[in-house]
Amino acid sequence: MESAEQKTTGKRKKTAFITVYVLVNVCRFLLALTFLFSAFTKANDPVGFVIKLKDYAAAIGFTYLPEYLLYLAGIVLTLVETILGIYLFVGVRRRRRVAGATTLFMMAMTIVTIWVAVDNPVSDCGCFGDALVLTNGQTLFKNIVLLAMAVFIVIKHKMMFRLVHKDWNWMVTVPVVVAMTALYSYCAYMLPLVDFLPFAEGTDLKTAVKTGDALDMRYKVSFIYTNGKDTLVLSDQDDDPDSTVWKYVETRSELLSDNLKATADLCVLDADGDDVTDDIIQTEGFTFLVTMPDITNAAEGSGGKFNSIYDFCQKFGYGFYFITNIAELQEKERWTRHTGAEYPFYECEDRTLWQIVRDNPGLVLIKDGVIIRKWSQFAMPEFDYEHELNPETIEELPHPLRFTAKPIRFDD
Repeated sequence: MESAEQKTTGKRKKTAFITVYVLVNVCRFLLALTFLFSAFTKANDPVGFVIKLKDYAAAIGFTYLPEYLLYLAGIVLTLVETILGIYLFVGVRRRRRVAGATTLFMMAMTIVTIWVAVDNPVSDCGCFGDALVLTNGQTLFKNIVLLAMAVFIVIKHKMMFRLVHKDWNWMVTVPVVVAMTALYSYCAYMLPLVDFLPFAEGTDLKTAVKTGDALDMRYKVSFIYTNGKDTLVLSDQDDDPDSTVWKYVETRSELLSDNLKATADLCVLDADGDDVTDDIIQTEGFTFLVTMPDITNAAEGSGGKFNSIYDFCQKFGYGFYFITNIAELQEKERWTRHTGAEYPFYECEDRTLWQIVRDNPGLVLIKDGVIIRKWSQFAMPEFDYEHELNPETIEELPHPLRFTAKPIRFDD
């Protein structure tokens, strides 16, 4: 017969086993959901993630990288997080390898966030896009906790129970990977499926944006040139380099100070440098915005469409603003020469333009200061240029499926 001491010891071992078993699977599911959520935010906003990757590349000295490489890196990282997340969630056959891969991945991410927290090369890591914004310190703490969880499940990997039979893992994995790849491709062309940005459809700019005296922002403008091997970065105070040696690449604007505490930051200037933001926001009726964050690399094929929309606005008295980044005059002249544009140019910080529409170029329709429609260059509708806009015709315009959601921010 068991003694009382043996029974007590047995109960303690059983309790300890159950406790560890529960903790292992709680850690496993938390890691899985974190990876899947992170993958979703990247697939939902691939352009935003590419912008963040450009920030990282610039911080380590790569001021110009082919965009296709950044998109490729984005889809690879998205799929890695998706596969790790779904493998952890369902409990695949090789649980130790999955736990080990998760630990290595989290070690790499933790090293990156240590650098980000110490040197502050970017304002936030971009782990969860604009859906969940953390400070760099909060991101580091989060990754340390996740790394500890990953190490724990490596040690106790045998305690991870399976949700799906080991021979049926592909039935869960393949559809999720295909769906995430399809989402990434769709959103890269048609704008985010879930819009967490400050200029989402339905945003009332009159309440979301502060203008005039309330706006206090300063930017550092840099002009990027290359000779094929080296990169040259000049300020707006420097003279232009020798055009026979150096080729202009792009213009970048870095926010130095921001005393604007509002939902959205917006400052649009006309050719004379006057702020016309309030004119856009307070205009009654319909207003079209064409946003072009990078006029140097914008597709000129859309120029005819914008010419037609401009004529349409002139005919019926609608507002029309063709807003570009702070670029050199020769780039604007090139656009005018190649597209036959007759409309005036307005300027805005390129990061803001990317927040309005995640495309280059994009189109926005505003009514009484409220954003009612946004289109990428691949989904711009054909308007009936002979008749005025009205609620019925707007409802009939092609409009990709899109949802609006409020982001969660911990960086304020």
